[in-house]
Amino acid sequence: MHTARAIVFGSLMVWLALFSHLSPSTARAGEVKETKKVVAIVNGTPIYQEALEAHLIALANKGKATGMGRDPGKFDDYQRRKALDALIDAELLRQASSRYPVADLEAKVDKRLQEIKGKFPSEEAFLKSLQMRGKSLDAFMAELHEGVRYEEYLRANKVTGIAVPDEEVEKFYRDNPKSFYVPEQIKVRHILIEPAGSGADAVAKAENKAREIRSRLVAGEDFAAVAKEASTCASASVGGELGYIARGYMPPQFDTVAFSLKIGEVSEPVRSNYGFHIIEVLDRKPGAPRPLTEVREFIARYLQRFADERRLDVHTMELRKKASIQILLD
Repeated sequence: MHTARAIVFGSLMVWLALFSHLSPSTARAGEVKETKKVVAIVNGTPIYQEALEAHLIALANKGKATGMGRDPGKFDDYQRRKALDALIDAELLRQASSRYPVADLEAKVDKRLQEIKGKFPSEEAFLKSLQMRGKSLDAFMAELHEGVRYEEYLRANKVTGIAVPDEEVEKFYRDNPKSFYVPEQIKVRHILIEPAGSGADAVAKAENKAREIRSRLVAGEDFAAVAKEASTCASASVGGELGYIARGYMPPQFDTVAFSLKIGEVSEPVRSNYGFHIIEVLDRKPGAPRPLTEVREFIARYLQRFADERRLDVHTMELRKKASIQILLD
């Protein structure tokens, strides 16, 4: 099934982002010249080619953000049809929600407006963001009304807002122990001595300096004070502390030695691509699963999202069954 979930489901801001390129390309009487190409008609409302192209561009830009960018002009027929089906589903939901009566609509819209404005440092910054997107305040407010009505419609039709039972949360936690496992961590501090160059002499001098520093530490000098004096790592300012780290955070040569040390033990100089490290382990946390109390809310939100998406799929399919839909895509 071609679902609406990818571009319709979710927060109000997702709805607004969708309709920023659905409108005015989905027809509202008198808004669009009839010369524009129609790619679908949903209950008498055309969806225009420009809306489809805008959506394909949005999909391509979303791909770029994840390192999977595509040229919107190179989407194949299946991908273009899938994108059009998503716009059709969005239009069906828009039509259905636009007819839904919302109590205290203006108050709810104003509350949402204030929430959105609160994400900006000032009123001027908010208005400037609209201007940069080529959108007037009136157009934004129209979309905001539509979005609030949409969310209320979904809740009223029990598509969203249904809490996940505790039993499901607990079962998911039990069934996916690896997802909540926190690997062994050590609290470490280090002193980094970087060679002054890549030649053998520079490397030898750096190693000798590292050995001298270790001797000072073993003799009882304060590690933090020596780190502030001699380390070339940015952590020098905090006495060389890196906090709790898991394997893979530091270079492998560092990890191999650091995770083999006892608490309070100072390593011999360890060479990595960065230079020579003198490492001390301050504390150790064994690997263990995070307790359910810490992840319960995260699991509930995760499961609710997918449950809402499934219900949205079913609801959209019901709207399709009752709708008149003409596909005019080449």
